[in-house]
Amino acid sequence: MSRWLIGQRVFCLLCMMFAASSEGQAHHTPPRAAPTKQADPAEVERRNLIVATFEGGAVTIGELEDAILDQNPLMQERYQSQDAVRALLDRSVRFALLAAEAKRRGYDKSPPVVLAANQSAVQQLIQHDFDDPITPDSVPEADIKAYYSAHIEEFVRGEGRRASVVMLGDKAAADALFAKAESLDLRGFRELARTQSLDETNKQRGGDLPYFDAAGKGFDSPDSAVDPAIAKATFALKEVGGTSRPIQVGDRFVIVRYSGVRAARDEPLREADDRIRQRLWRDRRQAAIDVHVEQLKQAQHYSVRRELVDAVQLESGPPLPPTDGLPGGFPHTPETQPRDAVRVDSAPR
Repeated sequence: MSRWLIGQRVFCLLCMMFAASSEGQAHHTPPRAAPTKQADPAEVERRNLIVATFEGGAVTIGELEDAILDQNPLMQERYQSQDAVRALLDRSVRFALLAAEAKRRGYDKSPPVVLAANQSAVQQLIQHDFDDPITPDSVPEADIKAYYSAHIEEFVRGEGRRASVVMLGDKAAADALFAKAESLDLRGFRELARTQSLDETNKQRGGDLPYFDAAGKGFDSPDSAVDPAIAKATFALKEVGGTSRPIQVGDRFVIVRYSGVRAARDEPLREADDRIRQRLWRDRRQAAIDVHVEQLKQAQHYSVRRELVDAVQLESGPPLPPTDGLPGGFPHTPETQPRDAVRVDSAPR
């Protein structure tokens, strides 16, 4: 078990502890927002009734009710009985007492717990400042239409085909090899390209070319375009597996094997709407986070000496024990934690 995983588990124990006041006074969690009940003083008073106390904290009716309502509807049904609610109270008190003891022993100061607390705080910040205001529904329809028009080739395009080719130096050599090439299956044709093709790059790929349209434009990227003569020969073939007679492409003569087809696409805006919306939402959310981080760097006078990054060294050797860096004696750690070496850990996954 990693130090980070232990920290995540322990952080759960500490959550309730942090809600208790450091002065030892009973602390009441603010009632859950409820439009019909919160305005009723009697209801607020009822929810603030303390059902259990201990040194440093308390559990109220409102806290128990909120703990139930935070669960999914199926789990909530089990609390229709009073025995189940009493059991929940017992678990809540147990949780709070363990959390208070963890704090007393200094467990809240251990690096894994501090890391887990910071991670949770960052998640809350992201949720409040970015996820709540920037939602897929917040993307304007006009922006979706603009994206669709600007990237129409993603949604509407003709049939794409794929080919394998053998490139030879003269027409006579290509004509002599054509009968053999036509008789081979695709695997054999690719092997022929590896042994006979004059173009080194083409030879390494077994003659394979990426998908292209009838004009030779690449389907996946501009770099995957092919010579229009090869595209014309490929689209002239009737069936996958067909082989063209040698054609001239520049100073080479090429035998073309039609090896694959990708159906034409005609996706209207109404069908692409959700996919575009999700893409724009993710991009805008990430851009907003990036801008905020840059603003924080400026506000907090961030600086970095990148030339020193190469000085970071990783200690080799056996992994540190799961309890490394935790206070001794809690919950099952030895009283002292030897640390003979400092290890640079990777960021938690």
